[in-house]
Amino acid sequence: MKNASSPPFISVVVPSFNQPATINNCLQSLLNQSTGDNYEVIIVDSSHQEYREEIQKICSQSQCIKLIQEEKQTFPGTARNIGIKASQGEIVALIDADCEASANWLQNIAKNVTENIIVSGIILNGTPKNVNGTISYLIEFNHFIPFNQTQKVSTVAATCNFAAYKTVFEKVGYFTDHRAFEDILFCKKFIQLGGKVVLFNDVIITHLNRTSLGHVINNQKLLGYHSAAVRKEFGMPPKLIFKFPLLAFLLFPYRFLSILSRLLKSGMLFRFILYSPLIKYVLFYWCSGFYKGAKA
Repeated sequence: MKNASSPPFISVVVPSFNQPATINNCLQSLLNQSTGDNYEVIIVDSSHQEYREEIQKICSQSQCIKLIQEEKQTFPGTARNIGIKASQGEIVALIDADCEASANWLQNIAKNVTENIIVSGIILNGTPKNVNGTISYLIEFNHFIPFNQTQKVSTVAATCNFAAYKTVFEKVGYFTDHRAFEDILFCKKFIQLGGKVVLFNDVIITHLNRTSLGHVINNQKLLGYHSAAVRKEFGMPPKLIFKFPLLAFLLFPYRFLSILSRLLKSGMLFRFILYSPLIKYVLFYWCSGFYKGAKA
């Protein structure tokens, strides 16, 4: 636990929007870390007025929690930038309000981080008994399923399980103001500057997924849209689709097979096959979002 009288070694930044039900569990997991390092927790909240008092009450439970409330809704990347710039830690760790950190999350981040890497790790399915939640998990977090080796180099890191020295954010230029895909863009810029993204099998969080099929579909449409919009804005592939947006639907088999390839040696393969008709249905909506983003 943090000594409030000394500067924090690690700053944990959590963006929050209308999530009082989940953020309390997130904070409890952060307050109960087994690390001996000093740390602070910064909540950047842009919730609607009716949630603000409850968020304030939740954040008042510890002196190591700092609450920053924004008047207008901010996208997660912008909220994270606000928290990072306000942080005092040498290392900045990112987690989302709908996630829970494992008890040794910060300890293992501090053990593994160096000045030239972004640390990420395993994301566990927080809704394993719900079909829609599991489908959402398999589509969105298939890069981060449990793996056996101690670490592996990656090209992506999810901002719900993400840590680096504060100087890395200053070097790259922080996150862009997009609703999604800003983490992949950040990693791409960092790698171009000579950095590495490394996944460690002991840096673990649990993610609570959407359990309504409608919410899963809407989220995938949004992710597809911003994936295309950001790629188009920054000159990233697939450039041919930006000339002929209807080709976005050809991404359907590519996405399905790429997810399948990541799950081949995992314990999730059976569920992927079992749920594959519904996964294909949801991926179609991701493609429709990508089509609209390519046209934008």
